[in-house]
Amino acid sequence: MTFEDAYFKQKRLNPDSLQAFGFRTTDKGWELRKPLIDQELEARLLIDEEGNLRGQVVDVDLNEPYDTFRSPQARGTYVGQVRQAYGALLSQVAESCYEDQLFSSPQANRLANFLTQEFSDQADHPFEKYPDYLSYRITGKWYALLFPLKGEKLGLDSEKTDQIYDVVNLKVDPKDMEQLMKMEGIFPSYHMSKKSWISLVLDETLPDETVFKLVARSRSLVAPKHLRKTSEPHYWLIPANLKYYDIGAEFSANKEILWTQKASMQKGDFVAIYITAPTKAIRYLCQVLEANIPNQGYREEESIKALMRIKLLHTFMDKDFNSEILKNFGIKTVRGPRHMTDELVQAMSPYLKGK
Repeated sequence: MTFEDAYFKQKRLNPDSLQAFGFRTTDKGWELRKPLIDQELEARLLIDEEGNLRGQVVDVDLNEPYDTFRSPQARGTYVGQVRQAYGALLSQVAESCYEDQLFSSPQANRLANFLTQEFSDQADHPFEKYPDYLSYRITGKWYALLFPLKGEKLGLDSEKTDQIYDVVNLKVDPKDMEQLMKMEGIFPSYHMSKKSWISLVLDETLPDETVFKLVARSRSLVAPKHLRKTSEPHYWLIPANLKYYDIGAEFSANKEILWTQKASMQKGDFVAIYITAPTKAIRYLCQVLEANIPNQGYREEESIKALMRIKLLHTFMDKDFNSEILKNFGIKTVRGPRHMTDELVQAMSPYLKGK
């Protein structure tokens, strides 16, 4: 790991922010030059199209790299000043031009995005002592546990024993175990029952399609049998920020409106709209009348690819389902679209009078 790598672990480039920070475009990507230590040195940063950053500290007078600070054994006031100044610049770039990601590997982050978009499931930290471990649950039970692991723990060849991988543990049907063990990238489960759990290395060995299918299957196996069938409506909770969109004015004019398509919502699903801070309460309960409507200029944002038509069923007082009350129904945060808990569905059942 280079000196620079430590500042950009689990980060994803936001190219739109580079110009404002001072980067200029080149035929190799984006470049930034900044003086350090009373202009005796110059930091030169180059970011390629994939967001990878390479850096160099150069002695201005000699026009030669100054790499002494990179050695952990190097000591002295001047070396310390260089490390501090260069590190401060890297921290500013990481904070201003990059976005946080949950995991180090691209495939693990794609998996996290899939779980959010497909099921609206949010990751949690199951172990206080191991903050890098993240779990995904259904009705409180794990169906996916993601964590960093050295290759030697999975019995990988000697050349990769010290390499750290993002790994996911998944539940499988025991009768499928023999066939799964023949697939490259799948191993007996690490620290879980090897009779019904497996470990997948998220290093692109397995294609996303295979990984996503196995995760969806794990979720299905963990889910209690009494959960609704896929043909029955789903119950969703989504946030809305009144600073950006006056949904109240829209509902005053029409009880049926177009709204940004969220997650995998379908016709017949119920949607509770949570107004973000400072309100922090559910204000509207709606039903989806039509989903996956192409955005043909109705919304100016190009990032919005599809819309859904929703019908207002009930308007709540802000005190009815505020953030404190929602905690009693198992809802601690509403940062993005998510499923309602069974307790919240039951509390809203008197108002669920669909079309």
